[in-house]
Amino acid sequence: MKLGYFTMPLHPPSRNYAETLAEDREAIILADKLGFNEAYVGEHVTDTAETVTDCVVFLASLMSETKNIKLGTGTVNLANTHPAAIATPRWRCSTTCSRAA
Repeated sequence: MKLGYFTMPLHPPSRNYAETLAEDREAIILADKLGFNEAYVGEHVTDTAETVTDCVVFLASLMSETKNIKLGTGTVNLANTHPAAIATPRWRCSTTCSRAA
């Protein structure tokens, strides 16, 4: 059986921003260690309770910390980002950098 993990991390707005991101990263690192096959992360820029505002950058921060789990975006907010910025620079850079690590 293959296990997957999806999160749109919700945290009380009063929580420390850096701590919530660290917790969310640790959850995916743990999922990798436990043998999960894939992890997807959503993003929201208009909700203060959801601290991941750019799932590509967030997932890129996990590439060197995980070994087997496949990382993917749960959502990408096209309304807030130009489609060309989504399609080329961020994706190409993050996948190329992950191979170089």
